[in-house]
Amino acid sequence: MLDKFLTSARRAGAGLGRHDFHPAARQAVLAARNEASRAGQRQIRSEHFLLGLMEVPGPAASTLEAGGIQVADVRRHMPTGAGAASAGLDSEALASIGIDLDTIRRATDAAFGPGALDRAARPGHDRTTFADDAKQVIIGAVRSAETLGQRQISTGHLLLGALEQEQGGAVTVLTQAGADIPALRADVLSRIGPRPDPATG
Repeated sequence: MLDKFLTSARRAGAGLGRHDFHPAARQAVLAARNEASRAGQRQIRSEHFLLGLMEVPGPAASTLEAGGIQVADVRRHMPTGAGAASAGLDSEALASIGIDLDTIRRATDAAFGPGALDRAARPGHDRTTFADDAKQVIIGAVRSAETLGQRQISTGHLLLGALEQEQGGAVTVLTQAGADIPALRADVLSRIGPRPDPATG
């Protein structure tokens, strides 16, 4: 999914060079997809990236932890509404017959992995796509790496991409959770910033 997006963005003239995504960054993208699926949404948004980045050890998770941001804070401020309910599953109707959808979801997630109930509710192959703000996170991550003269995209670059989207969902959620956005940006830059060339000291 990530490679397909990057290829289409390059073809569309987004001006993105070729960069490798660190395995942790790829893992964070998959975790974001799982978060979107868990929420019953067909699009990965920048807020889902936050949860994915917090799940995977690396510069982004360290920065968010140092900034006092907890998964519970992010989840509490996640938007709800259209697309947030599981496709085909009516929690109110199930509750009326004594079935708690959240309990069922936790059990299926534990047994079959995050988002299992939603995948079962939507048969066929995964059609999860990136929302516009999530696409901008990825593009911002690549551009951050280019600016820093780095060839590999880390979770820190993805966090920078999210923080650049001032009107994006990730910044909104972080702000509502009490985060200091400039401080997060400075912290993650200190963790991934350019390293001195050994030849020049």
